[in-house]
Amino acid sequence: MDRTAALAVFLLSTFSVQVLCGRSVLLTDGDTLYLKWQTRLGPLARCSAVLPDGTEATLTASAGARTGLVYVGDGYASGQCGLRADNLVKPGTGNWTLKAIAVDGRREQSTNEVTCIAKKWPKEIVLKVPVGTAQNVTCGPPSALHCRMSSPSGDVSRHFGQCTERVKSVGSHHVNTWTCWSVTAESAAEVQYSVQLQAYREGAVVDVGWNDTPAEVRVFCNVRGAGGGASAGNRSLFCKLSLPEDAETLSLAYGRGTARYAYYGTDHGDCGVSFPKPVLPVEVGRWKCMNSMTDRVYGGFVTVKTTDRATDKNNAALAVAIKKPLTVPRGNAFTVECAVPAELDYCWLRHPNGTAVPVTAPPNDHDRGRYRYVGEGLSFGQCYVTVWEASVYDTGSWLCALGLRNDRLEVYGSVNVTVTESVITAYQTELYATEGADVTLGCYSVERQPIAYCRFLTPQLVGFAVDERSTTAAGRPWRYAYSGQGLMAGHCGLTIDGVDESDYGNWTCAVKILDSSGSEEVSIALTLRKPEGFTMVQIIGIVFCGTLISVMSLFFANHLITSPSAKTRKKIEKLELLEAAEKGNRRISSRRLPPGRVIRTPNGPIKKHGSVPRRI
Repeated sequence: MDRTAALAVFLLSTFSVQVLCGRSVLLTDGDTLYLKWQTRLGPLARCSAVLPDGTEATLTASAGARTGLVYVGDGYASGQCGLRADNLVKPGTGNWTLKAIAVDGRREQSTNEVTCIAKKWPKEIVLKVPVGTAQNVTCGPPSALHCRMSSPSGDVSRHFGQCTERVKSVGSHHVNTWTCWSVTAESAAEVQYSVQLQAYREGAVVDVGWNDTPAEVRVFCNVRGAGGGASAGNRSLFCKLSLPEDAETLSLAYGRGTARYAYYGTDHGDCGVSFPKPVLPVEVGRWKCMNSMTDRVYGGFVTVKTTDRATDKNNAALAVAIKKPLTVPRGNAFTVECAVPAELDYCWLRHPNGTAVPVTAPPNDHDRGRYRYVGEGLSFGQCYVTVWEASVYDTGSWLCALGLRNDRLEVYGSVNVTVTESVITAYQTELYATEGADVTLGCYSVERQPIAYCRFLTPQLVGFAVDERSTTAAGRPWRYAYSGQGLMAGHCGLTIDGVDESDYGNWTCAVKILDSSGSEEVSIALTLRKPEGFTMVQIIGIVFCGTLISVMSLFFANHLITSPSAKTRKKIEKLELLEAAEKGNRRISSRRLPPGRVIRTPNGPIKKHGSVPRRI
């Protein structure tokens, strides 16, 4: 071999291009594409991208305005080559290739298959769940009109809508292929789908937290372990992250993000987000990270701070969010809901009668008691408990006790529950209204279920029905009109325009609940009464009589003064004479008198000095 040939072989071996195959990316129209690749070349001289149409563009931090592509990475010196393509709007599948050239001339390239299309429902999926846990086996499109479903043991079920079957406790007879046939509006015949159900006994480890670099912050909730982690073939089905105060919710996956938030993770069981510094005010606080695996949802709360990272918790007082007061018919189920934005170790309830109710989360499907946990999990601060078959003894204040994981403290909230004997309740069972006034009475379904019709029976045993169209229709008393939010909202109300005597007494409000079970008509009694005490006419009469008496008294008093009788004049003269004598005695007594001196009064004998008694 001559020197020229040897040199050529040496150059080809030194500067050969190593081709790598990257992971596939699935995203939706309008999302931002992220491809980040750590080469093995060391410092780079150039990083470029080859688009599906064959065009090639050099990637730099300032190239976005010209090409729509921006360099992503820690810089050429780090050996990283990556891109960000904003607002990808061209549906279809194509190869995106990253090309890297080292300073010494070595080359590498990595190709990713990117699919920009709405994700279609798979015809076959695989579920891996722990043995003994509950699982909904669902297959076929959500838009299915009818379903026929067969379990591995041969049991067949038929129902309307999407194919789904609730397995309370996964056992060996549930493991294998579930087959369903769905009918949709787009298909002329049934379409067959299948689900592979697999079970395991191992657990999972969840890594929940955050870290940062000089350039960015990362928040994550990653699942590891043979049972729930990616090493067993399990994958993160859904990665959801909510900013503090639910300011924004992100749904991220490998290669998919927004203009500010990118997916962060290295394994199929990872769920995380990264965003650049400086941290925005809306990003400081408690993040909620939810990593949905095939067996259940993992995750929790992550507190991001700008200073004092040594303490990863919020010391502010946590307010317990509670459900509004509940009104539930006897025999129905209701849910007591209390939550805090922090991880919980446990929660329990106190019944209105003082009994402590333990809560198992996740729920034990073998327990057939009347209490069952129904929340997303204690890691998300939710203490949601469903109580089956409500009785009148459940009426009262239910207390929730939530045990905080980090503080080892309990916080409390209470939910007021009222259990009624009927599925409907009255606006007011007893009302008072004066004649001529307007009044509204009626009833509504306790659980706001829609009603088929709304009718009333007056105290005079006259019946009629009303609805949203009822105003002054022919054949209906003109003074009666429908009131409420509509029959579909469960409201059956009546406004009486100008109450008269015939409206007082016992009314009946009757409805029929609109549901699939064909409920019978239910009714409730109402009473309209006159106000207690004086009526307005009586009050006006009393005021008029009082005024008349006052005027007459003043008239007679003035007559006595101006035209007194002879007997009255004689009494007045006597009183005036006595008053004049008294005034004279007061003047004389004001001078110094010698001892024993007497004074003669005009109308009596001589008396010693003193006062003259006055008869009245």
